[in-house]
Amino acid sequence: MPAWLRTALIVGAPVVLALVGLWLWLVGFFAKFGADGLMGELAVPFVLALVGALGMAGGLALVLGPSRGRSDRLVRAVARAEERATPSGALGTASAARIEVDLDRLADRLARAVGHLAEQRDRYESVLRGMDAAVFAIDEEERITVTNPAMLELFNLDADPVGKRYLEVVPPAVEDCVTEAQQGRVTRVELELPGEERRHMVAYGSPLGAGPGVAVVLRDVTAVRHLERIRRDFVANVSHELRTPVSVIQASAETLLAGALDDPRHARNFVAAIERHASRLTRIIAGLLDLARLEAGQRGLAKERVNVRAAALRALDLVVGPADVKDIEVDIELAEDLDLLADTKGVDQVLSNLLENAVKYSEQRGHITVTSASEDGWVRIAVADDGPGIKEKHRKRVFERFYRVDKGRSREQGGTGLGLAIVKHLVLAMGGSVGVDPGEPKGCVFWVRLPLAKDLPPAA
Repeated sequence: MPAWLRTALIVGAPVVLALVGLWLWLVGFFAKFGADGLMGELAVPFVLALVGALGMAGGLALVLGPSRGRSDRLVRAVARAEERATPSGALGTASAARIEVDLDRLADRLARAVGHLAEQRDRYESVLRGMDAAVFAIDEEERITVTNPAMLELFNLDADPVGKRYLEVVPPAVEDCVTEAQQGRVTRVELELPGEERRHMVAYGSPLGAGPGVAVVLRDVTAVRHLERIRRDFVANVSHELRTPVSVIQASAETLLAGALDDPRHARNFVAAIERHASRLTRIIAGLLDLARLEAGQRGLAKERVNVRAAALRALDLVVGPADVKDIEVDIELAEDLDLLADTKGVDQVLSNLLENAVKYSEQRGHITVTSASEDGWVRIAVADDGPGIKEKHRKRVFERFYRVDKGRSREQGGTGLGLAIVKHLVLAMGGSVGVDPGEPKGCVFWVRLPLAKDLPPAA
């Protein structure tokens, strides 16, 4: 029912009832004294009074109705507030159950939100731990806020540097990268860090969203730059190694065609030069193909028992001629019952390449010794010479293809520059290791380490 109608009924009903009651009393009063005509005269004013009372009630209703409606709404709101403020024990069972359900839903949503945040945090930490690049972040005060294990390993840190200023931890060379990132720019800077072994780093800097922080990723590219240098050196060296014999062959052939064929004495020399350099080309190409197969894992290597002394004697047979020419003495000091777990042809090639290298660089009337030692399931075979030796700066690179300590002397000796590289790849493919040490009092010692044969039938 509208508010104004309720107000009209409340205000007008008593007035109407009072007028009707007065009318009935007057009717009875005048009837008692026989004054019915007077009642007819009073009827019109009475009706007007009744209509006026109803009109006044309606007016009051229009004025008071909206206020009463607002009052009703206020009363209902207060009642609801009081209901909410009432202790749970005073609430009805339905209200208590409804509140409990709402609280459970709120707790579930909160638990899901917390679980989602924890999952994101764990995922973020897993990514950081799994990265091989060093990562750190700093705040507006340039203090480290985040690191990862690779960061600690890269800079040999014993404790997490969180809270320290980043320049107390990382080299000053990183500062330019950080400065660029602080100015809102994503940047990439290549650095060279000083030390006993120079390291090449690439630093990536980026601002952390809209805040003042910066994140920096440091990647060690020393090995990559080393491989790039080896590739450049390889291209340059192989071009030179191939160009020399090709040039000799071409020049000899042109000379023969120009008329030297008619001179038997000179013709023979030119043909011998062609044959000699063609053989060198063949060895270079064969060595390159052998290395390619080893690197690609396409050369099948057996796991069989190989007698070390027998393999060394087979290798000695291949170099006995050049050794006799230089009057070089070769001593094989190997036990007869020492066996390796390796590939027979691979071991033969390793030992023949090492002996050939030793004979090539030994002085006239020099001395070469082949020895072995076994320890903890491994056999170490060493080939020592008394030649000029190898300086420390060259030792790490002598196993690279075409690397030469003395380029002029090496080419005079007629080597391909691939022998030691093949030794390294063969030994690694058979599960061993290889290296070179300085000799005493001079020369050098090339060694290989291969697994000792166990629980296999004796070598034939």
